[in-house]
Amino acid sequence: MRIGAEVERRLRDAGVAHPRAMLLRIFKEERTLETWVAPAGEGPFVHLGDHSVCATSGGPGPKGRRGDGQVPEGVYRIVALNPWSRFHLSLRVDYPNAADRARNPGVPAAELGGDIYIHGNCVTIGCIPIGDAAIEEVYLLAQETRAGGGEVRVLILPARPGGPRWSRIVERGTPAEVSLWRSLEALSARLDRSHRWSPVQIRRDGTYAAD
Repeated sequence: MRIGAEVERRLRDAGVAHPRAMLLRIFKEERTLETWVAPAGEGPFVHLGDHSVCATSGGPGPKGRRGDGQVPEGVYRIVALNPWSRFHLSLRVDYPNAADRARNPGVPAAELGGDIYIHGNCVTIGCIPIGDAAIEEVYLLAQETRAGGGEVRVLILPARPGGPRWSRIVERGTPAEVSLWRSLEALSARLDRSHRWSPVQIRRDGTYAAD
């Protein structure tokens, strides 16, 4: 791919020549995807840069049904890289995960939806498109991380905690949504404070907690 040498240079400049962990933090309202990399699984992570999410669907709130157009919210993993995507390149997110299933008891897994990707191009129904140039960089970083035995995690929030959009969203959310958002806010704040990522536990109500 065209930008392999540029990605290598940026990693060297960040002091993480060989990433063994990668975290993508996404703020839906701000349409921002942050890339973090680390030389080991729990960090410390380095904020490598940001990309714009160039199209979106749905609104604040987690995905809960097939066809609802919502972008998921929660903590996920990248489970596959697709170099033959219709949208240039794509990274598959493991939605629905155990937290999504816990928040929707009795709903068959097939009804929760799926096929959620971070991909190129600028069209979406529930996915996260960042354009072709940006997905090339993110894809190469993910490929390098996984080749070294590392994991790519994804943290998706409805908005950036502490900002005006966050406050409005929390004020209008249901109790279940607010509980989820507060748990994601705590994980996000921990990343900002320590630049580390601890293993995450899923509570019975489908919210998250760090070990």
